Amino acid sequence: MDEALQQIRNIAETYTHIPDEEWEYFIPHLTIRSFKKKEHLLSADTVADHSFIIVSGLVRIYYITDSGKEFNRGFAVENNFIGSISSMIKKLPSRFYIQALEDTVAGLIWRSKLEELYERHKCWERLGRLIAENSLIQIEARESDILDSPEVHYTRFMKKHPDIAARLPQYHIASYLHITDVALSRLRKRIHLI
Repeated sequence: MDEALQQIRNIAETYTHIPDEEWEYFIPHLTIRSFKKKEHLLSADTVADHSFIIVSGLVRIYYITDSGKEFNRGFAVENNFIGSISSMIKKLPSRFYIQALEDTVAGLIWRSKLEELYERHKCWERLGRLIAENSLIQIEARESDILDSPEVHYTRFMKKHPDIAARLPQYHIASYLHITDVALSRLRKRIHLI
């Protein structure tokens, strides 16, 4: 537990300094929870009342189309913040799921506490803003990737996230690229021949 708390503080401190008294105030409002492989951290059609800091493990963010097909929107590993920002802010049901692909430990931060923290001290507001900016940068990069060919998108994903790619089954990477397993297999053969 103490290690998880220290890791979460270290993650937060990569964004901004958190004074000791603010950190001590925050600790009782942070929940550390373990999720088993395949367990959902968030389900679609539920309102997100908290966000997560991944301490250990691997999760995927995915959605299911009206026709029942699953597509991975992204992945998160240790030291990443994740959640449904729009669901938390608008208090509307989430459009996507978050599922553990490995046994995962995460810190849960409740929406109501975040709002209080933002008012309490500028460090929390700064942390929230910087996390939101980082999320927007990632969303923009993802949108840009979708405009590229699957080959370019795959190559970029493998270069940017070799640690994540090594932990994922190929079908999850194919889903992220919006191609079939067979198409990914062909693409990988083509790239390795070049």
